[in-house]
This record gives sequence, structure tokens and C-alpha cells, in this order.
Amino acid sequence: MFKRVGYCLGIVVWLGVTSGLAQESADMILHNGKVLTIDEDFTVAEAVAIHDGKITAVGSNAEVLRQAGPNTVRIDLKGKTVVPGLIDTHSHVQSYAQRSYGAQLTSDQMRNYPINFRIVKTTDDVLNQIRHTLDAIEASPGEWIHFSSRGISEREHVEILFDRLDRWELDKVSPNNPIVLSMGIPIENGYFVNSKAIDILWDQYGDFIKKYGRYWVDDQGRPDGHLEPPASRLVMTEFRPQPDPEVLAPVYNKKLEEWSAMGFTTVSTKLQPESVEAYRLLESTGELKTRMAYGANWLFGRPDVAERLANTKRGEGSDMVWMSSVTPVGLDGSGARQCTALERNNDAAGDQGTMGISLIGAWYPNGQCHLDLEYRGSVGRGAPISGNYYREWLFEVARYGHRVANMHAAGDRAQELYLTALEQVNRERPSSVQNWALDHCTLVNPEDIARAARMGVVWSCAPKYIANYPSIARSYGEEIANQYLVPIKSMIDAGIHVAFEMDRDEYVWSDLEMLITRVVEGEVWGAHERIDRVSALKTLTIWGAEYVLRGDQLGSIETGKSADLVVLDRDYMSIPEEEISEIQSLMTILGGRAMYLHSDFAAETNLRPDQAVISTYQALRDRSN
Repeated sequence: MFKRVGYCLGIVVWLGVTSGLAQESADMILHNGKVLTIDEDFTVAEAVAIHDGKITAVGSNAEVLRQAGPNTVRIDLKGKTVVPGLIDTHSHVQSYAQRSYGAQLTSDQMRNYPINFRIVKTTDDVLNQIRHTLDAIEASPGEWIHFSSRGISEREHVEILFDRLDRWELDKVSPNNPIVLSMGIPIENGYFVNSKAIDILWDQYGDFIKKYGRYWVDDQGRPDGHLEPPASRLVMTEFRPQPDPEVLAPVYNKKLEEWSAMGFTTVSTKLQPESVEAYRLLESTGELKTRMAYGANWLFGRPDVAERLANTKRGEGSDMVWMSSVTPVGLDGSGARQCTALERNNDAAGDQGTMGISLIGAWYPNGQCHLDLEYRGSVGRGAPISGNYYREWLFEVARYGHRVANMHAAGDRAQELYLTALEQVNRERPSSVQNWALDHCTLVNPEDIARAARMGVVWSCAPKYIANYPSIARSYGEEIANQYLVPIKSMIDAGIHVAFEMDRDEYVWSDLEMLITRVVEGEVWGAHERIDRVSALKTLTIWGAEYVLRGDQLGSIETGKSADLVVLDRDYMSIPEEEISEIQSLMTILGGRAMYLHSDFAAETNLRPDQAVISTYQALRDRSN
């Protein structure tokens, strides 16, 4: 039996049933719907059958319903649209979880203590907070104590942390303990430490740090306590506190319940070991609400990386939690710290990163360029280095058959340097960089798109950066904003399978609408880079599956693939573009199990599976701190 199905957008397909994987009756059949399979022909089916977590039939109602048995759960979709489970390839869900539900986690549990810069006016204000904390926790001599800098919102705060404080000042309040203080930027990009920490680092890794850097020095050439990668990564991998997975798991799962309610079945991010263990703990109890594909960031920034890469297998893990990449976390910073070859107006208004161009631009006139051997630290204060760890690491990754992804890359120059290094790697080991990735698409030189396409290098793009158009135009000029900012259509036209990321904790359908329309506050930005709905959905499904190394198992509704599906309340292909942001998931299915049901849909279908969260997305969001 065949049926012709058409949409007003001109998509016309002939569809027939594909079945035969299982002789047993289906566990669940969704029928009488519009199933956007995202197969090679973008086939639109009426029904799909599921058995033992796999898709066993896709096609017409009559053919698929033949797999029904006495115990099959039959769901009449009444014309509703079904799409593959959504895949986000770069979002820090564990960080969002701690922000939303972290009130239940104490500083002792997280083993990290806050420095509140909102009340800081002098260096003594910082030192006094450290002193009081050390007294309160009764730290044992020699114990590493970590502090996070919060509330940095004024230039004076940056001057105190970057210029007025040095390790000898820290020593005044911490003579017995190695102290680590974040620099108000993501921790992988900068730490500030005292002399106890410097002594330990130089004793254990002195040759490595002196060769590869990066650390700031005073006018006598002595390390002043400010560390940047890879030196700061040694602190992160070797001496950073690791909260117990049992503490993290419940907090993580609450956020994943929200993401499941949006329709996500797979999330990809960079992870620390304790986060991996927390997700594995949730998997072992059957509570994990999405698949987690991760970039292992502990395999970067250390002298023994070759040995560790050799003892790690690409893609290792389970169907629920697996390593999809190794990652240096970032090639540069964000905002003022993005590594760029463009002339920048540092006085431009706007906030493009953690602290904004106008606040921190003076310290990073060319950005935080990790791949640049000529880099000399913030405004020339860095010690000379003789080796480029980032570049050497890329060759080691290729040598041991691994793959780089889940990596922040904001500036055009950072991506240019990276692609140049990959071209050298590719000449030495042909095809070794296939499916390596760059994330964000913040500023991409159009000339680099063809270079990436030739090597099979892909991008993961975040629609949120389209909203940066006005501030990018003020900082770099209108032409740059128009040509460099999230040039996703140019990438697709070059043959690149671009993946989708939110890189924030917002509503996915709003971001997908922005990717299609490029409308921000009523104005279209970079209209020539708009993409159609089919391409947009591919970024969020099949191309995302390829990014996480599961293109043969996830990302489309085809026989034999995992039954990751989402039932939508609207017809994605036919509703007005401005209504895409209003789409809601009525049911999110992960491996054949309903993980989320909208309250109304649960009532309509009389479904209440034990493991499913029955609620609404908004109600779940409203639980947060």
C-alpha cells in the first residue's frame, strides 16, 4: 500500500512500509500522524512501530498496524507531527543544572567557595573574604582550596583581579594552603594562584610549563600567579576539586527533565570525570532522561597525554553515555577574548562575552589566542614560550585515532589557525580529521568554509549569536557582521553537515525559529544566510547524530534505528515561521520509553508510564531557584 503525501512547501514523497526487524508484536505504535522521517529522501510517513527500543516499521497506517498485538500500546496521533528526537551538540547542561537547582548544593559539597565581587572595592576586600572562608572551613595545611569569582561587573573589579593582586598578596592570607581563584572568565581559560600552588606546579611540571606556558610574570620575570592554558589546565585536571557524583546526579536530572520536555533525546557537551560518573549513575538507575555524548576534557593540558590517548578508545561508553570526542575546551576566549584578525573598536558598546568588550578589551587587544605561538599573555606580560602545546596535541590526537569536537571557537583567527594546523595534520595522516568540529559559528571568515569542507571538518552553530549582530557591527563593522556571523547557509551550500547547538539554557524552538528567519527584535540580520525548514530540522537531528558519532543509530526515523521520537503539537512544516517558537513537545520517547508527556496529551491518550515525567515545560522550568 502506498500513499502520496504533499506539503505546500513542495515536498512530495511516495512512501511505503519498511519493516521486518522483529517478528514479535510491537510494544508501541504511533499511527494516523505526519512522521517526518528525515531519511535521505525526507519521506513523510503515517505511522511508526517500536519494539525493544528500536524502530521496526515506518510507513502507512495499514501496513504498520499489522505489527500490533494484544499488548501493543496504540497511540492515535490524530494528524499530529512526529520528528526524530532532538540533538543539541554544544550546551553546558550540568552548569545550567547547578545554576537552576544549585541552591541545594553547599560550597562544601561542591568544594568551591565564592568570592563576591559585588562588595569588592579594594584588594583587601578580596583577601578578607578568602581569610574568613579559610578560618570558617578550618582547612588542613597543604589542602587545595578553590574560589570562584562572582559578580564581576565593573572595570575596577578586573583591575583588582588582573593588575593589583599577585600571588604574594594572596600569600598574606593563605600561607599554609595552595589557593586557586578563578579570573572571572571560564576556568579553563584562566586561574589565579598563590605561591604554594606555584611551588607545587613548578616542582611537578616545571619543564612542561616553562616550555608551553602560559603564565604572567612581573617586572623581574617571576611568575605572578596568573595562569592561562595550558598551565591553567594542569590545575584543572590535577588539583581541581571533584564533587561526589551522588551529589550531582539529582541536580543534573532535574535540568534534563526540562530538556526532555522540549524534545531533546541527546545532548553533547564537554565533561569533567565527576560529571560523567554522575550521568552514568543516573543511567544505572534508569533515571537518565537524555543520552549524553561528551567531549573528554581531561585528555588535554598534561605531559602524559600520549599515554592517556593510547589507553582511551574513540566512542567508548554505552548507548546512553559515551565519549564522542576529546576536547581542549576552547581555542580562544569569548567577547573581547575571542582571537581575531579583525580590527576592533574596543570602545564599542555591547556585551559579547563573560565581561563584554568594553570592560575587558584593554587586557586582550587581539583576544586570547591559544594556538598562536607568538602570544605573550595579557598585554605582553606572559613569559616567553618555545612550544605550541595546542598544535602538538592535535597531531597526537590524530596519531591515536581520536577526534576533536565539543570545542569553543569564537574568533575568526582562532579558526583560521586551527584549520591551518589541521591541513598539516591531514597531510601527515590523510582523512584523519574527517568529522572534527568547530563550535559556535560566532565569527567565521567565509574563506575558511571551503577549507573546512575539503577536509570534512564540520561546524556546530548556535542561533543565539545571530542576536549579536548589532554589537558585532559596532565592534567590527557592518560588512563583517553581515558576512561572518553564523554563516550557516554558506556552510551547507559547501556540503558541510552543520549541527545545531543552543549553547544556553533557553527554549529550543525559539532558537530554531531564529535560525530559519534570522529575525531578532523584528529585524532580519544576514538574510542571505537564512535556511529552509528541512535543512534546519536536519541540523537538529541527523546532522547532530553524525556529530556525536551515532549517525547510524540516531537522528532519523528509520527501521533499525533507536526509537528516539518527539510528538509535536503543531505541524512544523506548514505553520507560519513566526509560530515555530510556539511548538511544544507532547511526548518525548527515548529508546522506546516515554520520558516526558505533556499533561494534556497524557490525559487525552490516557497514558501514564511509570518512568515518564507528566507535566509541562513551563511548569518544570518554574521549579528552578
